[in-house]
Amino acid sequence: MLSRQPKRPIFSGGLDSRLLTEWHVDLLRESKVERAYFAYDDENDLEPLIHAGRLLRNGGIQDSSGHKLKSYVLIGYPGDSMPKAEKRLYDAWRAGFYPYAMLYHDEKGETDEDWQRFQRTWLRPQIVYHKLKEVSDRYF
Repeated sequence: MLSRQPKRPIFSGGLDSRLLTEWHVDLLRESKVERAYFAYDDENDLEPLIHAGRLLRNGGIQDSSGHKLKSYVLIGYPGDSMPKAEKRLYDAWRAGFYPYAMLYHDEKGETDEDWQRFQRTWLRPQIVYHKLKEVSDRYF
């Protein structure tokens, strides 16, 4: 059905990389997906995200700019630290996904001001591109 739509689909809900199979990749390719967002909530999600990145690249999903695949990276949850969050953001990039920092809100919907400032540095495209270029120059 999606392959017959006039607009290319955007999967923006935070797909679970643990559930991705080659069958899904084939469907995403056939539907000519414009963008797909995956969830990276904690350290346990890294290996599945790396695997998903490989499956998607091998299946021809990622475009040459590397910005078709994106990852919501949860930051600021209890027990998190800014160095650990920054590592997850860079790890998402290394896995083949453009990272988006998603700030944790407690049960009252509140967030920490320091985490808000940290998140802003990972939401502004010019800053993020600069950070990712630096890490790409060092590691790729």
